[in-house]
Amino acid sequence: MRDLTKGNIIKVMFFFSLPILLGNVFQQAYNLADIIIVGKKLGDMSVSAVGATASVVSLLFNIINGLCTGFAIPVSRHYGSGEQDKMRKNIAGMIAFSCVTTAMLIIVCTIFLNPLLTAINTPKEIFDEAGRYLSIVVLGLVVTTVYNLEANMLRAVGNSFIPLIILIISAALNVGLDLLFLYALDMGVEGAALATVIAQFISAFVCFIYLVKKCPFLKPKLSDFKFKGNLLKPLLAAGLGMALMYSIVDIGSIVLQNGVNGLGAEIITAHTAARKLFGFSIMPFSAISATLVTFVSQNYGACQFDRIKKGIKYGLFIEWIWSTLAVVVVYFFGRNLALWIVSGESEYITNTVVEYLKINAPFYYALSVLLSLRCSLQGLGNSIFPIAASVIEMLWKVVTVVFIIPNYGYFGVCISEPIIWVASGLLVTIITIKLLKKVC
Repeated sequence: MRDLTKGNIIKVMFFFSLPILLGNVFQQAYNLADIIIVGKKLGDMSVSAVGATASVVSLLFNIINGLCTGFAIPVSRHYGSGEQDKMRKNIAGMIAFSCVTTAMLIIVCTIFLNPLLTAINTPKEIFDEAGRYLSIVVLGLVVTTVYNLEANMLRAVGNSFIPLIILIISAALNVGLDLLFLYALDMGVEGAALATVIAQFISAFVCFIYLVKKCPFLKPKLSDFKFKGNLLKPLLAAGLGMALMYSIVDIGSIVLQNGVNGLGAEIITAHTAARKLFGFSIMPFSAISATLVTFVSQNYGACQFDRIKKGIKYGLFIEWIWSTLAVVVVYFFGRNLALWIVSGESEYITNTVVEYLKINAPFYYALSVLLSLRCSLQGLGNSIFPIAASVIEMLWKVVTVVFIIPNYGYFGVCISEPIIWVASGLLVTIITIKLLKKVC
């Protein structure tokens, strides 16, 4: 376990964020492996089928991840202040509410699967294939929740290393199962979805064994599941606030995916490839943001306010260095990156991937500010303004689909997010500065 309230800030943040970053690398790697293997074995139409559901899958995963990450904030705060009884009661609440939410998601998505695919404007030629892929992912949300609960418990008390090791195992298994199901058993896109679910299940099981053996102090008692109002309010505020923040952004992405799906299968393929590369390129932002949630929470609980300010500054400095590197790589090697995923048979698809990357990369500076400060505000116990910024982002994506895409086509998709990154980044910067002056 790692106490983030002591020691050299840069060193502490580095050693906490590095496993998260490496974990993100492996997670994106096996997500990318799905697309590459599907594309090489089943063709571009199957890539489109998987890509057409990408925003929905992202929404489901991020609701669960956001919920578990948010619930872990008070756990981290009580760990920082040494209140272990309250910490275990919060873990009990974390488990109970995450399970209820996941059950509701599975039931709703299973019942409304086809209407959901219709609502996001899924093309007829890939509709059935997309439905088969999505249905397996939805049923696998059970293991997604279990793993996220376990990983966030560990991160809340400063352990980001074990989730990394488990994720590496999962990534290797996922790639192996992809090859087995698609090439040896010829299962189609269902095989790619099933490989991911099985790999997550093994991750969750291994993580559970570690928690039982090595972290008995995190295990709640039956009496901890008797919830009281003074416990529930901050727990639900943190969990639902983070889940809402993540889900609002992804609801906007689903709206945007609707506009993308209406542009045809070639654009869907290009957009899917571009978003996979985009996911890889912003992994350091995700790692620093996840670090700041725990770092700010623990130090807020320990009343280390000056340490909070320095941690945020150092995090942003690291992210801006990465943003500069990303711009250079995209502008000099963008086409090479695109050809990692797409076959190259369609020059139009390849050029569209490169166009997306070149338009988005220069705005990574604004995106890093937005992601880091939203998470810092959550760590400070303020969920209202991060949610407000997410609502603005969602509404802008609606505007993009209704007004910009009809006039500018896929170029409108490319410029949509950079515009809102700048606007929302300015908003959370102003709010964070004011809040830090008030509490610090």
